[in-house]
Amino acid sequence: MARDSKRGGPARPLLGYRDVGEDVRHGRSAMTRAWIILTILIVLYLAWTLTIYFLEPGLR
Repeated sequence: MARDSKRGGPARPLLGYRDVGEDVRHGRSAMTRAWIILTILIVLYLAWTLTIYFLEPGLR
């Protein structure tokens, strides 16, 4: 109950490197970098999965 009385209002927003506008987060370079990272992750996943698939004799 005492905790509720100390609440004056909403907390201050966090400041720092994540406190950037929408232009930076969804800019052309950020979207390109995100697609490149996603592509690399997909390629690594497929390389690992297919390597295991073709090397494991009981799976085929």
